[in-house]
Amino acid sequence: MIEYLQSMLELVLRKELQGIHFWATLYVLFVLIGSLWHVLRVRTWPSTEGQLLQIGIRPLGTPDLQTNHQDYVPGALYEYQVNGNYYEGQDISVWKMSASGMLKNAAYLLPKQVQVDAFGKVIVHYNPKCPRKSLLLRPGWASIIFLCLLMIITTGFYICCW
Repeated sequence: MIEYLQSMLELVLRKELQGIHFWATLYVLFVLIGSLWHVLRVRTWPSTEGQLLQIGIRPLGTPDLQTNHQDYVPGALYEYQVNGNYYEGQDISVWKMSASGMLKNAAYLLPKQVQVDAFGKVIVHYNPKCPRKSLLLRPGWASIIFLCLLMIITTGFYICCW
């Protein structure tokens, strides 16, 4: 194993494609494993009832004046209470997304998944170690399967190529 890592290091130092591909694959796998770990941790966060103040999409940054291009992101504002302390949250999901142009309506996908009762009450999932970190949507099995498939595809692509 150590010999293989050394040979890939030598290849990347010589700027050969296999070495570059190997280290890029290792980096992507590291990021995906970290994302999977985060999703699994968030799934264990406790929940509390909160009050939804606002939900929808909001502009991200300033528009490009030359092209009339504007990015939009899902946005929310909600308040909740944990151990007698009041917090405000803005995050809907662990998945961050933005959309623009013809795909602007794709930014509405996450806000539409939030279940709100007639009184504006929502379920808020919060980090027990840092209650100000919260989400309205707990990641499901689809998120876990998606990340695992991406890891398999990334590894498989490297193995097939080399």
